[in-house]
Amino acid sequence: MVVLGSSSDLGPNKVIYAGIVLLCAAISGYRLIVDPPAYLRVFRPVLWWGLAVVAVLVLSYFASPVGSDVGTFGRQSIFYLLILLGPVIGLDSGRDLRPGVVYGMIGFIGVIAAAGFAADWLDRRGVTALPFGRFVLSSLVLPALAFGLALVMFFHARALYARILWILPIICIPIAMLVTGTRTNLIIFVAILAVLGSARRARVPIGSMTVVLLVAGAVGVTLFPVVASFAVADPAFLTQRVQAAVSALSGGGDQSLTFRQQQTETALLMLDQSPLLGYGLGYTIPFTVDSPLLTVLRLGWVGAAVVVAFIASLSAAFLRGTRLYGPNPATTAWWGFLLVCIVNLLFGTPLEDRGFGYAVMLVTMGIAAGFQGYRSSASEFAVGADLSRSTPSG
Repeated sequence: MVVLGSSSDLGPNKVIYAGIVLLCAAISGYRLIVDPPAYLRVFRPVLWWGLAVVAVLVLSYFASPVGSDVGTFGRQSIFYLLILLGPVIGLDSGRDLRPGVVYGMIGFIGVIAAAGFAADWLDRRGVTALPFGRFVLSSLVLPALAFGLALVMFFHARALYARILWILPIICIPIAMLVTGTRTNLIIFVAILAVLGSARRARVPIGSMTVVLLVAGAVGVTLFPVVASFAVADPAFLTQRVQAAVSALSGGGDQSLTFRQQQTETALLMLDQSPLLGYGLGYTIPFTVDSPLLTVLRLGWVGAAVVVAFIASLSAAFLRGTRLYGPNPATTAWWGFLLVCIVNLLFGTPLEDRGFGYAVMLVTMGIAAGFQGYRSSASEFAVGADLSRSTPSG
């Protein structure tokens, strides 16, 4: 998280990091081949789409009509590399960990990523009162994964201390995301819709969800002014952001939306020159692209379709595994994460979010841990004593 939160340049730390990721994936791949877990069979179609993604990444380097820069290619390809290799590491390491351990990791990492996002964007907007700016991975989608998981875990936790631990991400993540004044961050609440359902399916009934949100919302509203006074230097900043949002909703126009429309139109003109394979990951796009077309510009329509197919095949594998081994909180959190990513397409591509591949690795790890056999009853989805009484099954 520290490496991915560093500067955008391709420094030695990122080269070493990429090497470690490749080494871990190679070790995990070897272990999966030599000693495959039973659940691996549902992921076989993912392998073929993964090979297709590899082909796309290679082509993106050679197919650029304007030439490619190796440094730029390395810097931009690392995020797609994580999307590809994250599931390999997750499927292997998940079988060696209890679900509660992985769930706790996701919750903790999500809170840190939300804090990193807040520090980064307050510094970018020039209104920070903090003595530092970007210090760690800044991500929108990674906190969304942790937020959805925390909602499920809070409901299913039986011990009081576990509920207290799991309500912290439910309160802290929205506060950290919204204190930046970035209206796009409101989409994290879309995850709520995807985690609603029957408790037997590791979901949260609508009545219980209402109670959780009322309690967490009351605490959050109380704490938000305190956090804002500590983190934001300009007291009028958040008021101005709220007024801008109200003006946009009332038909008064939105400068941010206008810029996005202009960027999309420019991107479409560029795509006319290289629609199939795009401009390559080694090409620096000369303007900001806050739209899903950023991925298409880099990989072309063919490449973007292959990456989407890879993610779809992974989702299908999670669904097949859930039918075979039963639901767990990580599978529910995945659907919340995926819904947030889909809605995020209105504002940009989640594939370029620094935390996307990291989130895929973590959620795959949690799902694999559940599939492996440490399956608990619905009332025992908690960290600590409840999970310690869980016994392997299957």
